[in-house]
Order: sequence, then structure tokens, then C-alpha cells
Amino acid sequence: METITPRSTNGIPAEKLDLNSKNDSKQQIIYTRDHFHTEFDTNAYLTDFYTKIEDPAMQLVLTFLPSIVARLPPRKRLADFGAGPTIHVAACFRNHVDEIYLADYLPQNREELQRWKNGESKFDWGAALRMMLTREGKDWSKVVETEAETRAKVFDIFYANCFEQPSIQCGKDLEGKFDIITSVFTMEYCCNTKDEYQTAIKNVVEQVIPGGYFIMGGILEETWCSFGGRKFTCLFITKEFMLDCLREAGCLVDDEKNCYLLEVNGMFLVCAKKAEN
Repeated sequence: METITPRSTNGIPAEKLDLNSKNDSKQQIIYTRDHFHTEFDTNAYLTDFYTKIEDPAMQLVLTFLPSIVARLPPRKRLADFGAGPTIHVAACFRNHVDEIYLADYLPQNREELQRWKNGESKFDWGAALRMMLTREGKDWSKVVETEAETRAKVFDIFYANCFEQPSIQCGKDLEGKFDIITSVFTMEYCCNTKDEYQTAIKNVVEQVIPGGYFIMGGILEETWCSFGGRKFTCLFITKEFMLDCLREAGCLVDDEKNCYLLEVNGMFLVCAKKAEN
């Protein structure tokens, strides 16, 4: 496993995520996954994290995911598991896969994704796409073109639940046939226990073809996050436990040629190949 731990990077603060603001009284309530349907505000999420891209976690993805994508061979089919209402991960893969599928648990997120796919979303993805294009070495004038290219590659939007089998309700023709699955800042917010986390990863990785890739981003050793004036619980996990779960799911995390792990200030991105058998 190749591990990179930069001490500092452009655009990423040296400190860990600041999750200790107490300026809003609503933040005194910590919501769980049981409140997602009523308390997860799609518009607030997009505004807080993707309008100016000031959050270190989002900067991590937009800074380093394009480099991970560039290391992978071209593939046919990608699913972004737990995409939320976002399209930036899909955009990173627009030139590397033939088909992109977005999957999320919440209906309000899937509805926003459908609006975007139909060209009806009011959210401006310009800031996120400009940061991504910078990492790709491309001009900002290509923002509109990039979004159109991404939209053309998105074939469908599915319901997803990491505790169900199959974890993506995509129909028999696609079950277990994804060359790449991404899941960024999702698992630790869906799970209340380590057993659940292990099961969730197993269920999602099952949808990757043998020899395909699983890419996951997350937070280590944290218990909550906040946006839109609300706090949500986060499962406390260590790097060792996370890697153990990937290993047990059939990912080659101990193979330097087939696993890439990036750690920045308590956050991580890992890309691991799934075993052939």
C-alpha cells in the first residue's frame, strides 16, 4: 500500500476540521441518521460546502481525487455511492468512464440530482469545477463544457442503502457490475457502530466487479460534523480499523501496487483494487 501524508497542501488548512462552532443554538442538538429525512437540508449542504469551497474536506476531494483518477486505467462503469446532491465526483471521472451512475439514500438528494440531470437545478457548480479544472491543468473557460460532459455521462440516479443487499437498487443488469465505486464522506455518517461500518463497506464493495476499484474518502477519529446550523453524528473510526474493513471486504490494501492511501489532517482518501477472486 502506498501511503502519502503531506504536512500541508495548498488550499488545505494545517488544522483539522473545525467542528466546534457554537454560534447557532441549533448546533446544540446532535442529529443521527434517523433524522436525515427531515433534518438534512439539501440546499444548505450545497451552499455551505460547494459555494466557496472553504471546507477542508471538500478541498481534499477536489484537490486530490483528480490525481487518483489519472492513475486509473479507463473503465466502463462508475457508481458514486452516497453522492448526496453533488456531481463533483462524477465530473472528475467524466473522461475516464463511459457510464456514470449516482446513488443516494435520501429522496431530497436524488430529486436535486434529477433536476441537475434535467438541466433544471439552480445551484451553480462553478466554484467546485474551477478547482477541479485547476488540478487537471485545464482552463476555467471550460466550466460549462465540463458540466455538460459530466451530464452526458450520467445515465441514471438510484436509491442506495449500505445496510441492504444489493446496496444500490440498480436492477439485475447492473448489480455487481460496477468497475469503480466511489463513496466520499458517507460511511461514517450512516453507521452507529463498528459492526455496521464493517457491514456497510462489505455491502458496497460487493457491487464492484472483481479487479475493479473502490475509492473511499472519510474522517478519522471524529464524532460529529455540522452544516446549515445542524450537527450530525459521525462514527469514531481509526485508520487501522478502516483498512481492516476494506481488507475483509476483499480490497487489496496491503498491496503497494494496488492501493493508494492519502492522509491529510485527520481526513483520508483511499483507492484500493478489489481482488480478482
